Amino acid sequence: TPQQSLLHREVSEEEWTRQLFRERFRPQRLLVANVAGATMAAIIRREAQRLWQLTPEFAASQAHACEVTNAYPQPASLGVDRWLALIAARHLAPGWACVIDAGTAVTIDGLDAAGLHLGGLIVPGSRMMMDALLEKTGDIARKAREYSSLAAGNIAEKSVFASDTARAVASGAFYALAAAADRAVADIARRASGQTPRVYLTGGDAEQLKRAMMSPCEIVPDLVLRGLAVTAAYDRAGT
Repeated sequence: TPQQSLLHREVSEEEWTRQLFRERFRPQRLLVANVAGATMAAIIRREAQRLWQLTPEFAASQAHACEVTNAYPQPASLGVDRWLALIAARHLAPGWACVIDAGTAVTIDGLDAAGLHLGGLIVPGSRMMMDALLEKTGDIARKAREYSSLAAGNIAEKSVFASDTARAVASGAFYALAAAADRAVADIARRASGQTPRVYLTGGDAEQLKRAMMSPCEIVPDLVLRGLAVTAAYDRAGT
Protein backbone atom coordinates (compact mmCIF):
# COMPACT_ATOMS: atom_id res chain seq x y z
CA THR A 1 0.00 0.00 0.00
CA PRO A 2 1.11 3.63 -0.26
CA GLN A 3 3.44 4.58 2.58
CA GLN A 4 3.51 7.70 4.66
CA SER A 5 5.74 9.26 7.26
CA LEU A 6 4.77 11.85 9.83
CA LEU A 7 6.40 13.84 12.59
CA HIS A 8 5.39 13.40 16.21
CA ARG A 9 8.20 15.27 17.95
CA GLU A 10 7.25 18.89 18.66
CA VAL A 11 3.80 18.19 17.17
CA SER A 12 0.64 18.00 19.27
CA GLU A 13 -0.52 14.49 20.11
CA GLU A 14 -3.96 15.26 18.71
CA GLU A 15 -2.50 16.26 15.35
CA TRP A 16 -0.26 13.26 14.70
CA THR A 17 -2.71 10.68 16.08
CA ARG A 18 -5.42 12.09 13.78
CA GLN A 19 -3.13 11.47 10.81
CA LEU A 20 -2.07 8.00 11.90
CA PHE A 21 -5.38 6.61 13.14
CA ARG A 22 -7.97 7.18 10.43
CA GLU A 23 -11.48 5.75 10.39
CA ARG A 24 -11.43 4.97 6.67
CA PHE A 25 -8.47 2.63 7.17
CA ARG A 26 -9.33 -0.52 9.13
CA PRO A 27 -6.42 -2.96 9.46
CA GLN A 28 -6.86 -6.56 10.54
CA ARG A 29 -3.52 -6.55 12.37
CA LEU A 30 -1.35 -3.75 13.70
CA LEU A 31 2.36 -4.52 13.97
CA VAL A 32 4.59 -1.90 15.54
CA ALA A 33 8.32 -1.26 15.79
CA ASN A 34 8.55 1.30 18.58
CA VAL A 35 11.77 3.02 19.68
CA ALA A 36 10.00 6.10 21.05
CA GLY A 37 9.42 4.75 24.56
CA ALA A 38 6.61 3.66 26.83
CA THR A 39 4.49 6.80 26.37
CA MET A 40 4.35 6.27 22.62
CA ALA A 41 3.44 2.60 23.12
CA ALA A 42 0.58 3.57 25.46
CA ILE A 43 -0.81 6.10 22.96
CA ILE A 44 -0.72 3.54 20.15
CA ARG A 45 -2.51 0.95 22.30
CA ARG A 46 -5.18 3.44 23.36
CA GLU A 47 -5.91 4.77 19.87
CA ALA A 48 -5.89 1.33 18.21
CA GLN A 49 -8.42 0.05 20.75
CA ARG A 50 -10.56 3.18 20.51
CA LEU A 51 -10.82 3.36 16.73
CA TRP A 52 -10.16 -0.15 15.42
CA GLN A 53 -10.74 -2.40 18.45
CA LEU A 54 -7.30 -3.87 17.84
CA THR A 55 -4.51 -4.84 20.21
CA PRO A 56 -1.17 -3.76 18.68
CA GLU A 57 1.57 -6.36 18.33
CA PHE A 58 4.89 -4.81 19.33
CA ALA A 59 7.98 -6.36 17.75
CA ALA A 60 10.90 -7.15 20.04
CA SER A 61 14.51 -8.10 19.39
CA GLN A 62 15.18 -11.79 19.93
CA ALA A 63 18.17 -14.11 20.19
CA HIS A 64 17.27 -15.73 16.86
CA ALA A 65 14.44 -15.23 14.39
CA CYS A 66 13.81 -15.17 10.64
CA GLU A 67 17.27 -16.62 9.84
CA VAL A 68 19.11 -13.92 11.82
CA THR A 69 21.07 -14.49 15.04
CA ASN A 70 21.51 -11.56 17.42
CA ALA A 71 25.07 -10.79 18.55
CA TYR A 72 24.01 -9.08 21.79
CA PRO A 73 24.40 -11.17 24.99
CA GLN A 74 21.11 -9.55 26.08
CA PRO A 75 19.17 -9.73 22.80
CA ALA A 76 16.31 -7.49 23.93
CA SER A 77 18.73 -4.57 24.43
CA LEU A 78 19.35 -4.32 20.66
CA GLY A 79 17.06 -1.62 19.26
CA VAL A 80 14.11 -3.24 17.54
CA ASP A 81 14.55 -0.99 14.49
CA ARG A 82 18.10 -2.32 14.04
CA TRP A 83 16.91 -5.89 14.55
CA LEU A 84 14.16 -5.58 11.93
CA ALA A 85 16.50 -3.86 9.46
CA LEU A 86 18.90 -6.81 9.78
CA ILE A 87 16.05 -9.25 9.12
CA ALA A 88 15.03 -7.26 6.06
CA ALA A 89 18.60 -7.22 4.74
CA ARG A 90 18.87 -10.99 5.21
CA HIS A 91 15.72 -11.56 3.15
CA LEU A 92 16.51 -9.04 0.44
CA ALA A 93 19.70 -10.90 -0.47
CA PRO A 94 21.27 -13.53 1.83
CA GLY A 95 24.97 -12.91 2.23
CA TRP A 96 27.40 -10.53 3.89
CA ALA A 97 25.76 -7.17 4.51
CA CYS A 98 26.19 -3.80 6.17
CA VAL A 99 23.00 -2.07 7.35
CA ILE A 100 23.10 1.68 7.97
CA ASP A 101 20.21 3.67 9.41
CA ALA A 102 20.93 7.38 9.08
CA GLY A 103 18.49 9.24 11.27
CA THR A 104 18.70 11.27 14.48
CA ALA A 105 21.42 8.82 15.41
CA VAL A 106 23.28 6.71 12.87
CA THR A 107 23.47 2.98 13.47
CA ILE A 108 25.75 0.67 11.50
CA ASP A 109 25.39 -3.11 11.78
CA GLY A 110 27.12 -6.05 10.14
CA LEU A 111 25.67 -9.38 9.05
CA ASP A 112 27.57 -12.44 7.85
CA ALA A 113 26.60 -14.93 5.15
CA ALA A 114 25.02 -17.28 7.70
CA GLY A 115 22.78 -14.55 9.15
CA LEU A 116 24.93 -13.89 12.22
CA HIS A 117 24.81 -10.32 13.47
CA LEU A 118 28.39 -9.08 13.85
CA GLY A 119 27.50 -6.22 16.19
CA GLY A 120 27.33 -2.54 15.38
CA LEU A 121 28.14 1.12 15.93
CA ILE A 122 26.01 4.04 17.10
CA VAL A 123 27.11 7.61 16.40
CA PRO A 124 25.33 10.99 16.48
CA GLY A 125 23.49 11.87 13.30
CA SER A 126 24.37 14.79 11.07
CA ARG A 127 21.98 17.23 12.70
CA MET A 128 23.30 16.37 16.17
CA MET A 129 26.88 16.93 15.01
CA MET A 130 26.04 20.27 13.42
CA ASP A 131 23.98 21.39 16.40
CA ALA A 132 26.86 20.55 18.74
CA LEU A 133 29.17 22.86 16.80
CA LEU A 134 26.61 25.65 16.60
CA GLU A 135 25.73 25.42 20.30
CA LYS A 136 29.17 24.77 21.79
CA THR A 137 31.34 27.16 19.80
CA GLY A 138 31.41 30.88 19.30
CA ASP A 139 33.37 31.73 16.17
CA ILE A 140 32.25 28.72 14.10
CA ALA A 141 28.61 29.28 15.00
CA ARG A 142 28.80 33.00 14.20
CA LYS A 143 30.44 32.43 10.82
CA ALA A 144 28.13 29.57 9.91
CA ARG A 145 25.07 31.69 10.55
CA GLU A 146 26.33 34.30 8.13
CA TYR A 147 25.38 31.90 5.36
CA SER A 148 22.01 30.42 4.45
CA SER A 149 23.61 27.25 3.13
CA LEU A 150 23.87 25.32 6.41
CA ALA A 151 21.33 22.55 5.96
CA ALA A 152 21.34 18.79 6.10
CA GLY A 153 22.65 17.50 2.81
CA ASN A 154 24.33 20.71 1.69
CA ILE A 155 27.74 19.08 1.45
CA ALA A 156 30.69 19.80 -0.81
CA GLU A 157 30.46 16.86 -3.23
CA LYS A 158 33.26 17.59 -5.70
CA SER A 159 35.75 17.78 -2.85
CA VAL A 160 35.64 17.10 0.86
CA PHE A 161 36.87 20.65 1.34
CA ALA A 162 34.24 23.38 1.62
CA SER A 163 34.73 27.04 0.78
CA ASP A 164 32.59 28.58 3.52
CA THR A 165 32.03 27.83 7.19
CA ALA A 166 28.41 26.70 6.83
CA ARG A 167 29.22 24.09 4.21
CA ALA A 168 32.33 23.10 6.17
CA VAL A 169 30.10 22.24 9.14
CA ALA A 170 27.61 20.28 7.01
CA SER A 171 30.32 18.52 5.02
CA GLY A 172 32.28 17.71 8.17
CA ALA A 173 29.27 15.95 9.67
CA PHE A 174 28.43 13.87 6.60
CA TYR A 175 32.01 12.96 5.71
CA ALA A 176 32.64 11.91 9.31
CA LEU A 177 29.62 9.61 9.12
CA ALA A 178 30.70 8.37 5.69
CA ALA A 179 34.17 7.55 7.00
CA ALA A 180 32.70 5.49 9.84
CA ALA A 181 30.37 3.69 7.43
CA ASP A 182 33.12 2.97 4.88
CA ARG A 183 35.37 1.70 7.68
CA ALA A 184 32.61 -0.68 8.81
CA VAL A 185 32.13 -1.94 5.25
CA ALA A 186 35.88 -2.54 4.96
CA ASP A 187 35.87 -4.50 8.22
CA ILE A 188 33.03 -6.72 6.98
CA ALA A 189 34.87 -7.29 3.70
CA ARG A 190 37.96 -8.33 5.65
CA ARG A 191 35.95 -10.85 7.65
CA ALA A 192 34.39 -12.07 4.40
CA SER A 193 37.85 -12.79 2.93
CA GLY A 194 37.55 -9.95 0.46
CA GLN A 195 33.94 -10.46 -0.59
CA THR A 196 32.15 -7.15 -1.01
CA PRO A 197 29.16 -6.91 1.34
CA ARG A 198 25.88 -5.46 0.19
CA VAL A 199 25.36 -2.09 1.84
CA TYR A 200 21.82 -1.02 2.68
CA LEU A 201 21.03 2.57 3.64
CA THR A 202 17.82 3.74 5.26
CA GLY A 203 16.68 6.75 7.30
CA GLY A 204 16.11 10.41 6.57
CA ASP A 205 19.75 11.19 5.75
CA ALA A 206 20.30 8.15 3.51
CA GLU A 207 20.53 10.11 0.25
CA GLN A 208 23.04 12.61 1.62
CA LEU A 209 25.15 9.94 3.28
CA LYS A 210 25.26 7.89 0.09
CA ARG A 211 26.72 10.88 -1.77
CA ALA A 212 29.50 11.18 0.81
CA MET A 213 30.39 7.48 1.01
CA MET A 214 32.93 5.66 -1.17
CA SER A 215 31.28 2.23 -0.83
CA PRO A 216 28.50 1.31 -3.30
CA CYS A 217 25.14 1.48 -1.48
CA GLU A 218 21.49 0.65 -2.04
CA ILE A 219 18.89 2.91 -0.45
CA VAL A 220 15.88 1.07 0.97
CA PRO A 221 13.67 3.73 2.62
CA ASP A 222 11.30 1.22 4.24
CA LEU A 223 13.91 -1.28 5.45
CA VAL A 224 12.54 -1.50 9.00
CA LEU A 225 8.97 -1.96 7.76
CA ARG A 226 10.16 -4.68 5.39
CA GLY A 227 11.67 -6.47 8.37
CA LEU A 228 8.39 -6.13 10.24
CA ALA A 229 6.59 -7.67 7.25
CA VAL A 230 9.03 -10.60 7.22
CA THR A 231 8.36 -11.30 10.89
CA ALA A 232 4.61 -11.21 10.19
CA ALA A 233 5.03 -13.76 7.40
CA TYR A 234 7.03 -16.02 9.69
CA ASP A 235 4.32 -15.68 12.34
CA ARG A 236 1.68 -16.82 9.85
CA ALA A 237 3.83 -19.76 8.83
CA GLY A 238 4.32 -20.72 12.48
CA THR A 239 8.13 -20.65 12.23
